[in-house]
Amino acid sequence: MDERQPIGYLFNNIPYYTQEHLDSILNDLTKEQSLFFIGQSINYAYTQGIYTLLEAELVSKSIRKLNEK
Repeated sequence: MDERQPIGYLFNNIPYYTQEHLDSILNDLTKEQSLFFIGQSINYAYTQGIYTLLEAELVSKSIRKLNEK
């Protein structure tokens, strides 16, 4: 079992363990990961009271629309 402790969290729930790990996340980002992080950022902003429920729904639907093939 890995007993490493995160040095930080992105959006208060995605751990990173070293500066190199964070650099890897930033530099090797895929389209799917990008959409995941956007979703996490929206969720985090909503839980912090940044968006109203209506605004969060609008942003969520906009992201789904952009993700349509």
